[in-house]
Amino acid sequence: MKQFLDVPQTGPATWRRKYGVLRDFFAYWRCRGKLDSVPMPPAAPRSTQIFVPYIYPRQELRRLLEAIPRCQRNVECSLSSATLRTLLLFLYGTGMRAGEAIRLRLVNVDLDDAVITIRETKFYKSRLVPLGRDVVRLLREYLGMPGRWNQHYQPLFQSRWHKHLNHSTVDLTFRRLCTLAGVRRSDAGSRQPRLHDLRHTFAVHRLTEWYRTGANVQTLLPTLSTYLGHTDLHSTQCYLTMTPELLTEANLRFQDYVYGGRHER
Repeated sequence: MKQFLDVPQTGPATWRRKYGVLRDFFAYWRCRGKLDSVPMPPAAPRSTQIFVPYIYPRQELRRLLEAIPRCQRNVECSLSSATLRTLLLFLYGTGMRAGEAIRLRLVNVDLDDAVITIRETKFYKSRLVPLGRDVVRLLREYLGMPGRWNQHYQPLFQSRWHKHLNHSTVDLTFRRLCTLAGVRRSDAGSRQPRLHDLRHTFAVHRLTEWYRTGANVQTLLPTLSTYLGHTDLHSTQCYLTMTPELLTEANLRFQDYVYGGRHER
């Protein structure tokens, strides 16, 4: 049992799921009269570890993009290099959840008005996502590729065979890409960089830029929360990991407040 439960790098949530499976397994055999009791080990103590998402430095994002041709050189890969590149840039440029992006259809995309409609996503909510000029240009180039889209209800991001992308396939492809690009955690974080961390990176880089340009961050935070599709600011808080760059800009803003902008930048 210990070997089943305590596999290396098993997180608290996975441990609890495996514990429940084991408990149900023994309860089944006890009901059938094969066991006198349920020989369960004691439950694991509540974890106090706080998960810290991975924030991609810009040079690592460039390395990921540069490694895409090597990652997708096999024609049997379901994602083409162009689709993988566009998807990664789209996730970084919009902060959208990967599942939301994969489910998008052409009918959800309005490049003339620079907006995307996401329908019945997490918590069954729908929302409009405005697009920046770079993202609009990226999608125009992608949609301009020949022989891909001829119906409004086709998926925006599709496989080489014009089918819906599978989330697990995209995750596996991204992990292979990280390996080829040499993108790995060097801190004490429990998980290697994930596709979903592009969403965290979007939020942190946006906040850092606001600090750098002197924007009113407290006023803009609710806007960021709404843009990400969160119901409250507390949900956005876990995305705003304090990177060294963000900490530097926050400290400069604090010094401006204390010293009236008289310090050296």
